[in-house]
Amino acid sequence: MKYNINEHIHLYAVWTAARAVQRGFVKTEKIKIAIESSDLRRFAERPVVASPRAYQLLHRKWATQLLLSFKAQKVEVRKLTYGRMAKIIAVYLKTAVIIPSKGKTSVCKIIHPPIDAILLKRISKEPNCERFKFHRWTSLNETAYWELCKDIEQSFGYFDWRLEKYWSPLQ
Repeated sequence: MKYNINEHIHLYAVWTAARAVQRGFVKTEKIKIAIESSDLRRFAERPVVASPRAYQLLHRKWATQLLLSFKAQKVEVRKLTYGRMAKIIAVYLKTAVIIPSKGKTSVCKIIHPPIDAILLKRISKEPNCERFKFHRWTSLNETAYWELCKDIEQSFGYFDWRLEKYWSPLQ
């Protein structure tokens, strides 16, 4: 494959997603294989989605594709949580779509922010939000993930990259 800007963005997005999720999980190579077995890159290169509901369906499809790839790579089943798949998706798309577009395209208001311990701890300090600190993103199953997303959106009025004002790498 010819090295171009799309390949450059993809490889960097793979690396950021891997770094964000791999502690106690798997090595970067397995995450790269899983991402490349999904439709994430295709979406990132042409990010069009009609509605939050359409994005939800895509998200579920990508998570399933990632899970199937990890299973095929013999990753321990107990480590294969929806929360981990969601974080891979979110960080990959943050790197490949949101940052390059400076958050200005309509799809940026639909793509989920990465949910992790730092974000949950920080948002739990807001009034009436203490309950968020009790969630463990690495343990979230599919139902719990979507319930958490809905709860955060209802609490803050949005659920996109802007929520990361509560996140900091200095935690």
